[in-house]
Amino acid sequence: MAVPPKPAGAPVGPLPFGAAVQPTGERRCGKRADALAPRHPQGVLDLVPLPLQTFDNFIVGDNAELVDLLRGEDGSSQGRFLYLWGAPGSGRSHLLHAATGTGVDAGEGAAPAGAGSGRYMDLREPDSPLGIELLSDAAGRPVTRLALDNVDALDAGGEQRLFNLYNTVRQEHPYCSLLVSGPRPPAALALRADLVTRLSWGLTYQVHLLTETQKAAAMAAHARSRGAAIGPEVLDWLLQTMPRDLPTLLAVVDSIDQHSLAAKRPVTLALAREWLRSLG
Repeated sequence: MAVPPKPAGAPVGPLPFGAAVQPTGERRCGKRADALAPRHPQGVLDLVPLPLQTFDNFIVGDNAELVDLLRGEDGSSQGRFLYLWGAPGSGRSHLLHAATGTGVDAGEGAAPAGAGSGRYMDLREPDSPLGIELLSDAAGRPVTRLALDNVDALDAGGEQRLFNLYNTVRQEHPYCSLLVSGPRPPAALALRADLVTRLSWGLTYQVHLLTETQKAAAMAAHARSRGAAIGPEVLDWLLQTMPRDLPTLLAVVDSIDQHSLAAKRPVTLALAREWLRSLG
């Protein structure tokens, strides 16, 4: 009997080790793919400040079930061990920051409801700590949500420390949730088998990429919230020339709007190109 497919956002079962995983999103081919390759100046990401990473500014798309779980709004106690996977730009790092409250500046607001004392660690950073010291915050309070991003970056020593950390959290820290992310499901990562088993202890969710249509709608809505209007021609140009992760695109909308106000001109394609040239 045929097995019905899982709905979008539903937990996925483990894949065979080494199985190829294709990121979701709209497919591109031929000249269209080449046309959408980023052509922005290298310094644009340094010159355009990114917004805070919170649940309020995360565009949910096809990730409603996962976001409800992380916000504690699904009415369940699931998610003590949670693994998120998704392609670059899908928003998994944004969600880890939002879930731990580490995407909010100290003076800008409190951690999300239910987040408790949160901590975020990017495992790509050199000399990232990965031991029991992560289970206490700077004030010595127990961490109730620990997020570890980019697990695929671990070396052999890091794999052993994360294996030990999983065991410690499970046996000695019953009130701590461990959230881990990577680019592929656990069984498709080139990690030692016993660590893959630990990564699969809880729920596994794919963070789905937004479609170009969803990104354009989010950018237009963000512009309207600032009292600006950005037409389809400009939105399409931005999607072709800028990095297509949403935080960068929204930050670009902010920067272009500021340029428009300073120039006292509406946002047109000519003004957008002028803005880009002004970044050097």
